[in-house]
Amino acid sequence: MKIIVEFDNEAEFKARIKNPRGGKDDDGPQVGSAQAPAPLMPPQQQQPAFNPNPPAAFTPPQGGFPGAPVADPVVAGLVQRIVARIDGAIANGQPADAVLSWFRGQAGAEAVAATMDQIKTVFLPKLTVPALENIAKLMNA
Repeated sequence: MKIIVEFDNEAEFKARIKNPRGGKDDDGPQVGSAQAPAPLMPPQQQQPAFNPNPPAAFTPPQGGFPGAPVADPVVAGLVQRIVARIDGAIANGQPADAVLSWFRGQAGAEAVAATMDQIKTVFLPKLTVPALENIAKLMNA
């Protein structure tokens, strides 16, 4: 495809070369040539004053955090009874190593290297209610 453009005179040709879109010459106002406004300065902020009294210690909201898992009261009761029985057995002379070994077997493969505190606080609450009831029966808890 060829496009042929003809001009009547040299002045028209030079004007078209100078402004190829056919708008006004440089003498008139140009569309879209407005300058951008100056950038805005950030707001002035004052530095916070030194507070010699630190804020009070954090206290979680009553009833726990929203969306946090809620412990089943049945599980919590069984775990509490079992933990009390563990502490009583160890206080009465039961070897702590034997108790720990037995609970590691009850808690599963991930509790192989767990300490007694981890068994009490982490692994016992993870067990199912039937498993906890069985442990409680065996321990007379």
